[in-house]
Amino acid sequence: MKSTSKDSYNWAAGSYIDLFIVSAVTQIFFAIGLYWTFASDTTWVNEAPVLQSNILILAIGTLPVLGWVMALIIGIGFDRFPLDYKSAPFDPSLISTIATLNIGGQILIMVGILTSQIESLESLAQMGATLLGMQVILLGPISWSLYKSRATEDNRKVGMWAIGSMLALPVVGVITILSWILVYNDWFYILFWTVILDGFWLMVTFALILSHFQDRLGWELMDSKVSGRAFTVFVFLVIIHIILEFLHQSGDISNSYVKASISAPILWVFFVSRPDQIWKNVLSGKQYSAQILSAHSWLLATAAIGIYEAIYIEEAIGMFYTRFMLIFGIVVQAVWGSSVYLHEDHKYIEIEDRKNRWVSVIMMFILMVGIIYLALNAGGHISIFNPEIVATIAVVSLFVAASDFFIWLVRDAIFNHDNWHRIPMYYTNMESGDEQDDAYFPNESE
Repeated sequence: MKSTSKDSYNWAAGSYIDLFIVSAVTQIFFAIGLYWTFASDTTWVNEAPVLQSNILILAIGTLPVLGWVMALIIGIGFDRFPLDYKSAPFDPSLISTIATLNIGGQILIMVGILTSQIESLESLAQMGATLLGMQVILLGPISWSLYKSRATEDNRKVGMWAIGSMLALPVVGVITILSWILVYNDWFYILFWTVILDGFWLMVTFALILSHFQDRLGWELMDSKVSGRAFTVFVFLVIIHIILEFLHQSGDISNSYVKASISAPILWVFFVSRPDQIWKNVLSGKQYSAQILSAHSWLLATAAIGIYEAIYIEEAIGMFYTRFMLIFGIVVQAVWGSSVYLHEDHKYIEIEDRKNRWVSVIMMFILMVGIIYLALNAGGHISIFNPEIVATIAVVSLFVAASDFFIWLVRDAIFNHDNWHRIPMYYTNMESGDEQDDAYFPNESE
């Protein structure tokens, strides 16, 4: 019986399962942390040190953007990138290390939240964020190796969006660690959100959208030259946004309208992705991921709320509504949809036989509409319903959507491996003479 060669670039195919398990477990931690913070023990949230440092919001934000959502996207990367780039410059021990750092970092942050003490949260979250930052810093040399080995046509379809996402990982890690070491420094608080969420995760989301519609489904949205130019403009807009945020923070620009710059890169990725072509294919009856389509469709509304929030809502809130929509309505949906599609590729389910996860999409629609209402209410332009009731409905919708994905993740991606294949169906035309038994499911074969 032969075993999968670790010298081959395709040995890592199927390794996403480990990190999907990490994400499933830590999503429970995140739900507990949210409940404890906003429903169970709210007295300490209003204490002056907490309000002045923004430490609690930073802790809650770090859990998804460096924790359970990051685990999903790293899992997708470990599975897909070696096949795309025909290179696997790492070994199985790295996957275990990443999984350990990810789950360990999230546990420390959540324990800090459960203590309901600002000092304990600060010290435990600093340790947890260091572990979460290290997991992506470790991926830096690998990202550089994959970047140098890029050579396939499939890779060029997504182009610099995927490459840029890989190369940005060490930067994300360093900023995360510094933001927690200097947690009372407003400059690093701004840097955390502008670079990691407004820049990095928006870039990753667009890479997932482009990879799904153009690469996986074969819908022609743009060629490699246009993709490269679009990426350059995107980076320019993100840099301008970061500069304007810092100038406003320093007092050099007093008008809070400049915070609307958060919407510029969002609008750019929406229009450059050719929504007319996407919807032309959707309306013609072609199959697609409803979650990824939903993520793309909410870009426009999120950008509009970004402009509205900068003009009408007090700046102390810190673009809360826009960033909430960005992380849950756009980033999370795109990652969820990509995770489902990847696993179904491994199960060799034909595209026309795949079922869209409409419960999740509908619940996220309710969530996003609720957030828009709350933003308009905070701006003083609408007061039809009690905002507390709307907020409750929005939170319940998020919980139902997350539960729907969690159930799928546990039932299908972790425990149910009927007809599972290590090499996904999208890559069955690759040279694969050693695709039999592997370390993940030794009894499965192609």
